[in-house]
Amino acid sequence: MKRETEEKRNVIKAAMERIVQRLFTIIFLISIMAFQPSLGQQAKNLKDSPIKFYPNHHKKDKDTLQQWMSKFYTLGTMKISKNNRWVMLNKIYKRNNDTVLVFDSTKPDQVIHTIIKRPQNFFLGSGYILTSGNGKAEFLDVKMNQKKVYENIQRAEVLNKSNQYFILDKNKNLSLYDKNAKLIHSTSGVADYVSDKKSKIFVSEKLEKMKNTMVSVLLNDKKSIDKETLYSTENEITKLELIPSGKYVTVTEKIRDSDLLQITFVETGTRSSTIKKNFKSFSGKADFVMVSEIQNGNSYLIDFDKRIPLVKEEMVEIWYGTDKKLREKKYGSQQHQYLLWNPKLNESVKLPTDQFSSYASIGSDRYFLAFNSDEEFNYTSGTHLYSMHLYDKLMGSSERIFTKTYRIIVSPDGRYISAYDEKIKGWVLYDTLESAFIPVKNKGKLSPVFSSDNQFVLFESENDLWQMDLKTKEVKRLNIAPNQDVKISNLITETLFRQFNVSVELRAVDLQKPMLLKVRDKERNLTSCINWKKGKSEVIIPPSQNRIKDFKYNEGGNSIFSIEENYNSPPVLYRYSNKGAVKTQIFRSGKEDKIIKNLKQEILSYTNTAETPLKGMLYYPIGFNLNKKYPMVVRIYQQQSESSGIYPIPDYDEDGFNLRLLLENGYFVFLPDIIYDERGTGVSALDCVNSGLDQLITYPNIDQKKIGLTGHSMGGYETNFIATKSDRFVAYLSGASISNIVKSYFSFNTHFSFMDYARLENGQYEMNVPFSENKEKYFKNNPIHDVEKVSAPMLLWAGTKDQNVTPDQTMAFFAGLVRNRKPVIALMYPHREHDLGIGSEESKDLNLKTLDWWRYFLKDEKNIPWIEKEMNQYERNQ
Repeated sequence: MKRETEEKRNVIKAAMERIVQRLFTIIFLISIMAFQPSLGQQAKNLKDSPIKFYPNHHKKDKDTLQQWMSKFYTLGTMKISKNNRWVMLNKIYKRNNDTVLVFDSTKPDQVIHTIIKRPQNFFLGSGYILTSGNGKAEFLDVKMNQKKVYENIQRAEVLNKSNQYFILDKNKNLSLYDKNAKLIHSTSGVADYVSDKKSKIFVSEKLEKMKNTMVSVLLNDKKSIDKETLYSTENEITKLELIPSGKYVTVTEKIRDSDLLQITFVETGTRSSTIKKNFKSFSGKADFVMVSEIQNGNSYLIDFDKRIPLVKEEMVEIWYGTDKKLREKKYGSQQHQYLLWNPKLNESVKLPTDQFSSYASIGSDRYFLAFNSDEEFNYTSGTHLYSMHLYDKLMGSSERIFTKTYRIIVSPDGRYISAYDEKIKGWVLYDTLESAFIPVKNKGKLSPVFSSDNQFVLFESENDLWQMDLKTKEVKRLNIAPNQDVKISNLITETLFRQFNVSVELRAVDLQKPMLLKVRDKERNLTSCINWKKGKSEVIIPPSQNRIKDFKYNEGGNSIFSIEENYNSPPVLYRYSNKGAVKTQIFRSGKEDKIIKNLKQEILSYTNTAETPLKGMLYYPIGFNLNKKYPMVVRIYQQQSESSGIYPIPDYDEDGFNLRLLLENGYFVFLPDIIYDERGTGVSALDCVNSGLDQLITYPNIDQKKIGLTGHSMGGYETNFIATKSDRFVAYLSGASISNIVKSYFSFNTHFSFMDYARLENGQYEMNVPFSENKEKYFKNNPIHDVEKVSAPMLLWAGTKDQNVTPDQTMAFFAGLVRNRKPVIALMYPHREHDLGIGSEESKDLNLKTLDWWRYFLKDEKNIPWIEKEMNQYERNQ
């Protein structure tokens, strides 16, 4: 009896314990739901996740995954009408962006028109759209929702001033229409055209019975169309261009019965006042002619460009150590002839090319930048750098003003020149009138912007906006946003020269009008937009944690439009009005992406052992459950924290890493920042990754025994190095990666046409010292030297046509692992390069194999034959 009574008590006790346990579980779940109500919704929405498509990769599953991924897109290329009512947006998928959505900002969440396969889109006036592409054009009255479609077309454009549009069809007929789609003029035999986009069209015509080709202008004064012939030639016209000021049309001609080129300047006035001035290349053949307008047409720099193809030797190529043109071995070289023409004086002068091979306009009719395109610095920079001289046309003399530069920004009047000097890592400012340098105290990559009246130079920076008075040389902070990144959005920009990697730009802003500023508070992850004028700031987009992809603002309007997204929000089109006080959602994309709003991200702030401030982004798995442990994939590639607000779209990415697919398949994903220091690239990367992982040790839902590391290109090198030093990862995945930096150092990079020691010393690897001066530093940061210390399986991949990081680097690491009996698989794609290409079958294969790899090693799902083939044999050999 006693035993039976005791047994009953035990049964009752056990039952009570189960009841208490269940009650505790219910209370616990209720408390979770109270603090995280999205968990229940996440479970409900998991049916929308592709997680169910795995573990088995059957064709049906792949097709279903592909179908699911095809639903996702982002937004871009925003255009707004003059009256701020109508908005056009491109719907951008991974593989195309040929769909345009049209919105009426007074009717939120309504797509009023969809345009497909028309890449060229223009607003006409305040309520009309012209769109063209793929042999068709469409004119749309958005207000009345009426459209007219045109077939068999080549090009189409609008004339904004006259509210008209014109179409060139494939039969060489150019037709001009008014805003009611009424045909008002037609011209046949049109070979080419150029327009001022206001009210004039310049056409080259050649009719069957004509010996000459004519250049004519269609003039439109809204009352009538007047066609006038401006120029006639027996030569073949190869190109028409309109000078920026609109004063001349330049006609490039191939001279009859020769290979010589001629350029003719045709005045754009009436027939009676038309001036025709032509210039031929004065020293043999030219392949191209380029014209730079100076000071609104005071003079013109004419560049006759001859291309010299690379001569392939039949038996042997000879490489000379003193050769200054090794960068040209891939594409050949160029020769230039320069003329400077002054229309008022009707005189032209040749610029001498015996001392300098190239000249660039700075917007001055007296001074020009002159340089030689030959290598000057022994190929120590991956980017071609130059010594820049200031050539004085008046005196016929020159002086060197900049060394080791390629990016130059000039003032609107051409007086001031600013160049970024790679030697001092800062901007240098030069006054051509005073022949003197102006000290720029704030070093660093500050971007200069001149005021349009040439009185000030502004410096965009990560610490407010700075202003220098060019007369007094006083520099002051404007205190718009201290300790925040400030950039000017409504710049006046013009490219004056772009060849040989040299960029000469005019960057200016009109300080008599409000400056539109984009302000980024990196510490708090906030972005805002500000209107600033003469010391007064006005917030037009309040600080937001959303990433502002694009925004548009019509001067004088009371609305600003923005495209904003975040890691847990697909792109949204907003309209701000009343100085940012009223925010209206016009369109939210990705409404079918129901689970993304529950995605969780943390941005961690910490330091490495060198006390360098770092950030790391931690993404939680889709459908995260507080009661579960999850594996984690760590992906590395220098600094990644700036991508914190990007909406993650699932796809087969070219490097095999897709954040969304990993999150959908139940992984934490960690993206730590890496900053290099004097210890070297690999050692710094290891320290930064370890410091990031240390921040996650206390996270109970991360399975610390199931962490994998991956990287591509630079991230692949970092992965290789860390694999030789760390025991914190159970598997590695490295793509298109350098494994032997010493071999790479002594290589010629055929992709970029430079010596790879430039990339190691002064480029991406930031070793900052030649190998000959600190060999130990290179050896300490070289993965291949410690390949035998890799303690976890590795998956390597490369495209065998890769000329950026040659595939022998991957094979070297593979060979080292094989020699030391380490488990390794290499995927070699014979038809691909540094990445595997957008939408390619190779990209699809790599992404699926990547998911296989992490399932096998981080989730212990073993039924994956292509991996088991290696692992089973490896285990048998132990």
